[in-house]
Amino acid sequence: MFDMKRVIFIGQAMPRAKRNPHDWPSLNSWLHSIGVTDDQIKENFLYSALVDYFPGSKNGSHLVPTELEIKNERKRLEKTIKDFSPEIVVTIGKLSLSHCLQKEVTLLNEFIGKVYKADPYNLYGKEILIIPFPHPSGASTWYKKPENRKLLDQTLSLLKKNLT
Repeated sequence: MFDMKRVIFIGQAMPRAKRNPHDWPSLNSWLHSIGVTDDQIKENFLYSALVDYFPGSKNGSHLVPTELEIKNERKRLEKTIKDFSPEIVVTIGKLSLSHCLQKEVTLLNEFIGKVYKADPYNLYGKEILIIPFPHPSGASTWYKKPENRKLLDQTLSLLKKNLT
């Protein structure tokens, strides 16, 4: 096993239930596709979110956290980031990405497949590598479109290249 950088993955909110801290099968399958093992995930990666709880659902879809909920969780997110001390932040979805880079994100296509250097969420006090991911949920159709799948493959290659 090679030395791997510490990576924090930050989505918009936690799921309704998790069996363990790395219980994200769809994301893990993407990581497995670039040769990352479950042991490496447990040892080097942390999964977190803008809000550290499930914000509820409506008509079967997860609710998006409000700006107030996100603001109320900033101190917790800052502590999480600083305590973990990541070398790379992977944002999951548009909401996390826009908060991470402090800019509006209307089209994921303009960001996926690229890397950025920034102070993540303006909370870390230093610039590190940011790699945007689309949301890997089964409800998302974005990554299933052929042109977007190419961007996802590019992003996974960028992560793999930067892990060591």
